[in-house]
Amino acid sequence: MPCSKNARRRSRAPELAIAALLALAACDKPVDHAPAPAQTNQASAPATNTQEGPPAHPGPSIARPLRWAASSSGEGNAIVLIEGEDTAVLRIACLRDKGLVVYGERLKPVESEERMSIGAGNTVATLVATAAADRDPPTVKGEGAIDEDFVRAVGEGRKIAVNYGYQNIGPFDGPPAEMAANFVAGCKDAGG
Repeated sequence: MPCSKNARRRSRAPELAIAALLALAACDKPVDHAPAPAQTNQASAPATNTQEGPPAHPGPSIARPLRWAASSSGEGNAIVLIEGEDTAVLRIACLRDKGLVVYGERLKPVESEERMSIGAGNTVATLVATAAADRDPPTVKGEGAIDEDFVRAVGEGRKIAVNYGYQNIGPFDGPPAEMAANFVAGCKDAGG
């Protein structure tokens, strides 16, 4: 039996949320991709929300500075968005045996949610979401086939955002051009 109109409308909600986040980000000033300055002995406080009440789409708090790092192995390659000195916020990998794998390090698992959407510009890839129990505290992992359009959009430097149920992270400026090009090449080698 075909999906009802309401079921079709609900199924596009994550893509619409990411599209809205990316549209809002287009108005923002670009973030410098320069490495983070050396930290002093003072602890940096996370950004605070001065708005009264909870945000419309609550998500993890992200403080600045942010930077991208890359890694590769025999399994594939990855880009990692890092906050401060070494706290991962988002991991995006193209792996030979698993395809596209995304860890939303600040997302909290929701038992009823089975889908994660990741967008780069206007291109959205939908992944099967599971709790990443191997992390402490548990986070959310999305897996799916390597989406060539998504990978191409990352390579073009598009802003990146993630949606998982009511939680959104991003949008963030994409990785620097050389790192993005290496990520695209690695994804092609991994089968994308």
